[in-house]
Amino acid sequence: MDQLSPVPWHVLHTPEMGLEIVRPAGEGTNLVYSLPHSGRYYPDSFVAEARLSGTTLRLSEDAWVDDMVALSPELGVYGLIGRYARAFCDVNRNPLELDARLIRGELPKAALSLSARVKAGFGVIARRLSADLDIYRQPLDMAEVSRRIELIHRPYHTALHGLLREAGRNNRVRLIDWHSMPSSALLHPSVSGTRPDIVLGTLHGESSSEGFVNQVKRVLEKEGLRVGLNRPFAGGYIVEKYGRPSAGVDALQIEINRAIYMDEATLEAHSGLGKLREVFRKLTVALVDEAS
Repeated sequence: MDQLSPVPWHVLHTPEMGLEIVRPAGEGTNLVYSLPHSGRYYPDSFVAEARLSGTTLRLSEDAWVDDMVALSPELGVYGLIGRYARAFCDVNRNPLELDARLIRGELPKAALSLSARVKAGFGVIARRLSADLDIYRQPLDMAEVSRRIELIHRPYHTALHGLLREAGRNNRVRLIDWHSMPSSALLHPSVSGTRPDIVLGTLHGESSSEGFVNQVKRVLEKEGLRVGLNRPFAGGYIVEKYGRPSAGVDALQIEINRAIYMDEATLEAHSGLGKLREVFRKLTVALVDEAS
């Protein structure tokens, strides 16, 4: 290996680098927060093989969402934060969403290589950041893809499953999966009328009870935010996998319009960040109080 090449990411990897788990300081509630796309760790070996660099490579990142949600043991919420960048491994995808246009070698027979997300280039290992921004200079070996799934994707879901079990020991459990969305997504034809600040995703009623959705919506609207439902984002893999209202698990995806808290070109936060931090703290307090 070239002596100037970065050390392969998996040589440096430790379980603690992949995720952060937050548990309530006292008796917890039945509320779990998942932050799968807030990760800001871009391994040097990944950056070296990428076509892109700097801020451009971070464009798919849910920048500042972990700051706004501000998980801490004192909140009374179970929380999970992914630390690797979603551009490196996307834990909000089915691990079988494998892109044959990116991966060199034979895919597993069960691969979901024709899913809409994979066709768009956004599989579990994304091929692109956007329609015109490919990530890699050359294809990846299947062995490398399997390594990322095993060391990053699998531990995230093992931890999330465990937190849901802890939080739901004696109660119905409620999961919020936190995300941000580019403001350009709100130009989608499915978004009509006033563009929302927040979009709540329930897989069109499949992943969450109406009562939980309405409770979250009321709190956010009371704080002056415009709230949409399921358009343009109805929910990703995490709410698909865990949302089972009939089995006592309500799963809700929250998408935040990036323009209301940061400059989308530079990723620099503006005054909207502080406002949203206060709004989401009020939401958490309301949900914890209701659970208590």
